[in-house]
Amino acid sequence: MRWRFEEEAERRSLGLPPQAITFTHVYPLYGISDIRGSSTARNQAIQTDLLAQLRLGLAVVEAIAATDAGAFIQQLRLDVIAHIEGLEQAVTVDAEVTLERYLQHHLEDQFDYFRHCSPEAEAAISAYLAAQDPDHGCVYEARAAYDQMIHQINQALMETWQQQQRTMQQITRHYCDIEATDGIDHMMYGGKSIDGAFTDFHLHSLRYEQLRAVCACARTSFALKAHHDTEMDITHLVLVQDTTVDITHSGNNERLFEVRGTRDTRYEIVKKRIDKAVDAQSQRRITQPGCLTLVYSTPEEWQEYQAYLRYLQREGWIDTEIEQGTVEPLQGVTGLKFARVRVLPEA
Repeated sequence: MRWRFEEEAERRSLGLPPQAITFTHVYPLYGISDIRGSSTARNQAIQTDLLAQLRLGLAVVEAIAATDAGAFIQQLRLDVIAHIEGLEQAVTVDAEVTLERYLQHHLEDQFDYFRHCSPEAEAAISAYLAAQDPDHGCVYEARAAYDQMIHQINQALMETWQQQQRTMQQITRHYCDIEATDGIDHMMYGGKSIDGAFTDFHLHSLRYEQLRAVCACARTSFALKAHHDTEMDITHLVLVQDTTVDITHSGNNERLFEVRGTRDTRYEIVKKRIDKAVDAQSQRRITQPGCLTLVYSTPEEWQEYQAYLRYLQREGWIDTEIEQGTVEPLQGVTGLKFARVRVLPEA
């Protein structure tokens, strides 16, 4: 694909107006390895840090109250206790911002005065400040551990995927974009407009290698879960589409490529919503920990991928038992099917 960008750069160097870079009739291959439970773990980390900071703040207020019998400081003490009791019950969406702001305005802004009230107050303030992370200006120990864990998981998944991607690029030149948030997702496009030698054989080989790469990520996730001793699980999904799309780069958006035309928007809609999809019959999520889930639309797509699953079984990547079902209709999209199979640990 580099040649097309170099060609456009040469055009512009000659003073010609910018022209969108478009690749027509390419096959999309999308997949995601999603960290399930990351939001819950993040909320628990927020709760742990905020409770620690509130209790340190309470120690400051109680040190002041020991020498100041005024009604206002007593009310401040009761406020802090109420915040602690509420946070012990549940952490709300806005707690991270509102409680830190509360402590800053009602407590930290008064430290210059409070520290002169008594030696006990000065010691409590010193303990409060010592517990704060210098980069975040608050207690950030549990959240730092969470951030580090997510980073390590993403890094390991990314390294696994990139290792497999080198093999895929040897099959046929194609575009691959990978993003890491709570897990990783990849978007590949391959076709004759990208690689002039592209054939159906290259397409089938690329699709099969995509499945092998996702299985490799699943095996990596097994080791990650054991290493981090976490309640978080990683699920793996591949979205099948046998019809081509057109992709274009105009330089007017953050994404390198976007699909062009209304006929391609259905695939984009499914991509955004499929990771939360449920089985129409059981109402369970179609993705399950340690499993590879395929989402497809037509009998022809299933026939092709059924053969790939047989190959994966032969190689020892997956179990022999395959679950199938219908995806609960998504907003604007109906008729999707899924197949799910357990990925086997490396022998």
